[in-house]
Amino acid sequence: MDQTAFEADLQRDGFRPVFASLRPHTTEANHCHDFDARLFVLGGEITITRDNRAETFRAGQCCEVPAGCMHAERVGPQGVAYLAGRRRNGPLTPGAFEADLRREGFEVIHGGQKPNFSEEMHAHGDFDVRIMVLSGEITVNRDGGSTTFRAGDHCEIPGDCLHCTQVGPEGVAYMIGKVARPAAAA
Repeated sequence: MDQTAFEADLQRDGFRPVFASLRPHTTEANHCHDFDARLFVLGGEITITRDNRAETFRAGQCCEVPAGCMHAERVGPQGVAYLAGRRRNGPLTPGAFEADLRREGFEVIHGGQKPNFSEEMHAHGDFDVRIMVLSGEITVNRDGGSTTFRAGDHCEIPGDCLHCTQVGPEGVAYMIGKVARPAAAA
């Protein structure tokens, strides 16, 4: 299967795509997720052990780990870059959102803005963000449109995305994940 087919399958089956990477020699002891996961390796390698059986996945290979499946993860010496798909059988909770951010190497920041705060159009450039609204509301203007996010809603803003925000009349409290963008290939 190639990446295009993998992405089409994710969309068809209700998975949320996430591009991520893990550092070399990262290990995660036996654990399970509260979501179904599919993984397509873009580079490097990762070994997943389930039912005492280790299987290594390299660039161009994919696997699936259902919610609740106990497994361990070990990343190879070059690290691993991957496209993952996640599908939850319920709403994304703040705790699960934070766990996802930390698992993917994001710095987690809890914060907020005062009522009616607005900012000029800008891009973050060297970092990507994911935001989950905890209370209040915020409207994000980008790509020629605007979307209002309320408690429990979340979005991703890539570093190169030109956007601005407008906070609602009650203010907004949120959790933000921030991660450095990969350096562009020369």
